Amino acid sequence: MGKEGGMQRRDRRDPPGLTVVEVLVATVILAIGLLGVLSAFPTGYLDVVGSGGQSKAMSYARQKMEELKNGPFTVLGSGSDVPTLGPPSNAPDLGFTRSWMIAQVPGTTAPLRLARITVTVTFRGAGGARPQTVTLETMRAE
Repeated sequence: MGKEGGMQRRDRRDPPGLTVVEVLVATVILAIGLLGVLSAFPTGYLDVVGSGGQSKAMSYARQKMEELKNGPFTVLGSGSDVPTLGPPSNAPDLGFTRSWMIAQVPGTTAPLRLARITVTVTFRGAGGARPQTVTLETMRAE
């Protein structure tokens, strides 16, 4: 290559642009990067679904806890049910079971009895994982 007037001349056999090999290498690098990013999606999705189930379970537990705290005072009792989805369908939410227990705190007597209220909601984890539980506990005075 020679110089004419301060500019370089390019050989006609070396046209500007990318070669096929350069394009293939860039494609492989992009594919590897995309596969790395895409591999995180299933894990993230399962985390989102799992936390949604945990939020629902906590809501169902709070709902029952409020019902038991604001109802008539009872010292002993237990039960279980399947929470409902609420209006408009009021259909049971079959992925969840809810149980509760009310027990008198030892050493307390009428008229100053103290009851321990425990509510537990069990639900299936994300992707059919083992069952998970959410438990709330509080005390209630007579």
